[in-house]
Amino acid sequence: MKTWRRRAMLRLASDKAKPLSKVDRFFLPAVAVSSLATALLAAFYKQFESVLKPAQATTRQQPIADVIAYRVPKAPISDPDSPVWGTIKEYRINLADQTITRPLKTTVPKQPITVKAVYDDEWIAFLLIFPSDKPSKQAIKVNEFRDACAVLLARHPAKPEVRFMGTADNPATILHWKADWQADVEEGFQDIEKAFPNVAADFYPPLKGAVADGKPPKTVDIMSGAVRWLAGLNAGNPISEPVKKSPVEKIVGKGPGTIATTPTQDAVGWGRWLDGHWRVVLAKKLRASDSNVGEISLEPGNVYAAAFTVWFGGERDRGGRKNPSMLQTLLLQ
Repeated sequence: MKTWRRRAMLRLASDKAKPLSKVDRFFLPAVAVSSLATALLAAFYKQFESVLKPAQATTRQQPIADVIAYRVPKAPISDPDSPVWGTIKEYRINLADQTITRPLKTTVPKQPITVKAVYDDEWIAFLLIFPSDKPSKQAIKVNEFRDACAVLLARHPAKPEVRFMGTADNPATILHWKADWQADVEEGFQDIEKAFPNVAADFYPPLKGAVADGKPPKTVDIMSGAVRWLAGLNAGNPISEPVKKSPVEKIVGKGPGTIATTPTQDAVGWGRWLDGHWRVVLAKKLRASDSNVGEISLEPGNVYAAAFTVWFGGERDRGGRKNPSMLQTLLLQ
C-alpha cells in the first residue's frame, strides 16, 4: 500500500504525468479512502481515551487563595518589626486607580504593596508595606494630607462592588490606620499649636493653659460647657476626639458614603517609617464585638473577601482620592 501511495503522490506532483493506467485508477481512490479512515480512527481513539482516562492537568495548579493568613502562637498585633513577620510568606498586591467618584485618583503606584497576614486564637493581623518618600503625619492645615492605609474584609463570595465600602447585603469591615492618629497617640493631640507653634489663644477652651513651648498637651481637659461649642466633638466625630487610644479605626460600610465608626473601638495596630517605606500592622479580633452593626467574624479554615487601600499624603490623597486594590481572596489556613 505504501508503494502505491508513493506512486500516486509522485504522479500527482509531476508536471508531465502520464495518463493513469487502469491499475492507478483503481488504487488512487483506495489510497484516499485509506488515509481518511486512518485519520478518523486516530481522532476517535483520542476521544475514546480521554473518556476512559481523565485528562491530567498540564497547567500549574491555581493557588487556593490570593492571600493566606498563617496561624501563629501569638500574633504581633502592634509590632511591625516583630521577628514573626520574617517567617511569613509575603504577597504582592497591585493597587488600582479610583475613577468612580470624586475626588478622583487617576494615577497608579509603579510598584505593588506587600501584604502578610497571621492569626492566633483571638486576633488576626495584617502587615502592609508601601513606599512613601517622607512620612506625612500631619493633617491640620487645609493643604496637609496624611499617609494612611486600610484593610477591607467581607464575606466570600463577594460581588465586585463590595470593594467600594461593602454592600447592603454584604457589609464590609474596614480597619483604617492613619499616620496623624498615631502622632496623636505618640505626641498628644495635634491641633493649632502643632501647625503654628507661636499661636496665642484667648478664650478658646481647649487651648486654655495648654500651650507650652509649642508642644501639644498629652491630655486635653475640656470643660463640660465648652463641648457644645466644639461641633465635631459634640457630634461624636472620632476625628475631633482629642484623646486617641489607637491609630486604627474600625469601620463598617454598606456602600459608598455609608461608612460609620463602630461602637466598640477595639482594633489595634502601629506603623513605622524607615528608608522610604511604611510598615504598618492592622489587627482586629476574630470574633466580632459589633456584629449587630455588621462587623464580620472570622473563622480558621474559611475563605473571605479582602481588599487593601493606601492613601499617599505626599500626593494629596484624602477621602475617596486613594489607590485601592481589586478584591482578593483571604484564607485563614
